[in-house]
Amino acid sequence: MKPEEERAEKDSASSLVRGLKVLECFGQEKRHRYTLSELARRLDMPKSSIYRVLKTLARMDYLRYEEHSKHYYLGVRVLSLGFAVLAGMELREIARPYMEMLSRECNKTVNLTVLDGMEMVYVERISVRSIRAYNISVGSRIRPWNSAAGKALLAYLEPSKVSEMIAKAKKEGVFPGDEKKFLNALEDVRNNGFAASNQEERAGIVAVAAPVFSSKGVAGAINLVAEPEEVPIDVLKTEYAPKLMKVGSQLSEALGYRG
Repeated sequence: MKPEEERAEKDSASSLVRGLKVLECFGQEKRHRYTLSELARRLDMPKSSIYRVLKTLARMDYLRYEEHSKHYYLGVRVLSLGFAVLAGMELREIARPYMEMLSRECNKTVNLTVLDGMEMVYVERISVRSIRAYNISVGSRIRPWNSAAGKALLAYLEPSKVSEMIAKAKKEGVFPGDEKKFLNALEDVRNNGFAASNQEERAGIVAVAAPVFSSKGVAGAINLVAEPEEVPIDVLKTEYAPKLMKVGSQLSEALGYRG
């Protein structure tokens, strides 16, 4: 390799390292927004170096820039990287007040999930004390087939996309049950406005979930979970699901949905 090629490769590697270090800052210590100066101090790097990295990441939609506050925050394209952090997503920031309101009203844990490939990813979580402790946090992933959140979201995807996902899941041996029964369950979601899971995804957990829409279509799902000893599934459907759907509708409107 020629000396100039070695220098160019070294420069590219250094830029990649700086870019990854910048992205890793977001979500640490519950910080989701930074100014140029704050990032330079945190990473102990010259402002000029950080500025070039920020401009590149913003141009590629991995970061967003807020002009009036001079803050950078994560862009939704981060999803394409499969990042577990997802802490700075605009959806998460908009959804949190609605989730807190619902959690307070019902005294139940509320989660926000999005579809990433073949899995549902938790991007926000308002938890309350419960009988059992579960190892679920922002960034956790679950299969969509047995979860209320998964069914709530898949019900509003293009049928061809759902069929493609089912075919792939069958090929990988991770699709449970009968395809026709599952598609009927998605039809029930569209008719009722919510999905339910009676300890299907996890023993000791019952849940209801509603889709969340943006101007571009279904963006995620918001769910409310309980334990069957405290709230039977029928009560969850009749008393809690309407409140959940109302919040889902309000959140969808906040995201620009006018359906």
